[in-house]
Amino acid sequence: MKPSSLRTVTKAATSALSLAVAGTATLGAVALHSWSVVALGGVAYATLVAWDLVSGNDTKKKKDEITLRDPATRSAMQTLSTSRLQLDRVLQETSEDVKAHLALVLLSVDELEARATQLATRAEAIASYLLTTDVRIVEQGVRELEQRVRDTRDPEARAHYESAKKAREEHLATLVELTHVKERIFASLVTICATMDALPAKVVRMRALDSAAMDAMTGNLKDELSRMNDDMQSLEETLKSLTEVIV
Repeated sequence: MKPSSLRTVTKAATSALSLAVAGTATLGAVALHSWSVVALGGVAYATLVAWDLVSGNDTKKKKDEITLRDPATRSAMQTLSTSRLQLDRVLQETSEDVKAHLALVLLSVDELEARATQLATRAEAIASYLLTTDVRIVEQGVRELEQRVRDTRDPEARAHYESAKKAREEHLATLVELTHVKERIFASLVTICATMDALPAKVVRMRALDSAAMDAMTGNLKDELSRMNDDMQSLEETLKSLTEVIV
């Protein structure tokens, strides 16, 4: 764990409210001679620590900023940022009880945002590279070499032309693949944005639910975000071998 992360966890674990819950549970266990009280207190303590981690004790953390020149990627990330601001505004108007239910959900939201940033960085790298190469020129090179292979009568020259043509074809295939990958990343970012856009309304809906219904809705939200995080992680793994060549 990084030092900054460790400091964040330590701060959350030692907040006044978290320690109060833990202390009350321990005193209760001594008075009632019941270790189940300690266990229940531990669950409440863990939940409060999780909430402190995602809320930063109601202090918004500054996120690392990346410079995006690709219009599509920049637009998606701006939409994501706006959605998060809206979610934060709704959370400020939400009771502590509801926010406690959402603690683990918001951890998944933070993870999803981090993955979106990583995907945006890779999309930017791909877009920057594609700007340096004109696909039409590579296509023209392939056609010219095909013609030379057909026209030449010298076997050795033909072999060299065929080798050059193969290299050009591989270059063209890579450019096409990069274009498709960039589109796939953008589609993933759009999906993340749509999910984030819907979260504030779902939080408002939770305010009107009883505890049991709130638990059920929280579980569904967490499952949805977890599935999306898994999908994004799989995409990241697929991209690594391709984008590392150009980054």
